[in-house]
Amino acid sequence: MLLEDLKEEFLLSQRILNRTEGTVYNHSYTLKRSIDYWKEVHSIAEVEEIKITHVKQLILFWQKADKEKPITINGSIARLKVFFNYCVDEGYIGEFDNPTRRIKNLKEEKTVIVSFSDAEVKRIIACCNGKTYSNIRDRLILMMLFDTGIRVTELISLKPSDIRSNGILIHGKGSKERVIYISPALKRQMKKYEIAKKERFKHKDTVEIAEYYFINQSAEQLSRSRINKILNLYAAKARVREEVRVSPHTCRHYFAHSQLRNGLDVYSLSRLMGHYDTSITTEYLRGVEDEMIIRKGIQTSPLMNL
Repeated sequence: MLLEDLKEEFLLSQRILNRTEGTVYNHSYTLKRSIDYWKEVHSIAEVEEIKITHVKQLILFWQKADKEKPITINGSIARLKVFFNYCVDEGYIGEFDNPTRRIKNLKEEKTVIVSFSDAEVKRIIACCNGKTYSNIRDRLILMMLFDTGIRVTELISLKPSDIRSNGILIHGKGSKERVIYISPALKRQMKKYEIAKKERFKHKDTVEIAEYYFINQSAEQLSRSRINKILNLYAAKARVREEVRVSPHTCRHYFAHSQLRNGLDVYSLSRLMGHYDTSITTEYLRGVEDEMIIRKGIQTSPLMNL
């Protein structure tokens, strides 16, 4: 069976399974570059010809030629495994002919993510204080990122029907749903936004307005890049430290660190963040522990206690 044909069939199955467009795109990108490599370097076009050595040589190519980091390559390996498992399930190759069956992930460097400080979060939100529709919407977006730990893809996919009286229904990764809370501060800003939104689009027919909670000035769904621009704009105005990587994912880290510092247990935090298990959530503990060690170290500093 031709790899190109199998790729299209696999992507179709992912859409039928209601995978997000981002997930489908990532699978498509990884498969295209893998198939192109096997075709150009090894003259391979059919799935039955792919052996474990071809996968290993592809990984080496990503390491040496493309100079990709282990975390990036591990993501590609995971997507290749999903593809070849599909080929096994559909009977295109045998279980023991799966070329990714014995492929292991690369060792990743453990990095500590420098998160926003409480003072920086206050300044970011305070900087977004205008009265226009966009200002009110952007302030709510910033508040939601910091106060709920929502993923950016989840945020832009929210629909008015997902908003409940005391919580928000989130359609997360792997078609898993969860409910997150609405704090009183968030609820007040949501009311302001809903009033501003109604006023802004009062002259438009319902069919002209996208069925999303957050929409742009043209009444269309907001993009991931737009959310990044909003966050970066107000982070720059708030003069956030240079060592902080300004991104929605760093907002998620801030949310996790704050919840853990405030006493929330890891299990409850994992539920709020939409993690499959608590082992993923405990990764966020490292940042909190580092902060605590630094504070303790200063208190017990030899020179400070001479």
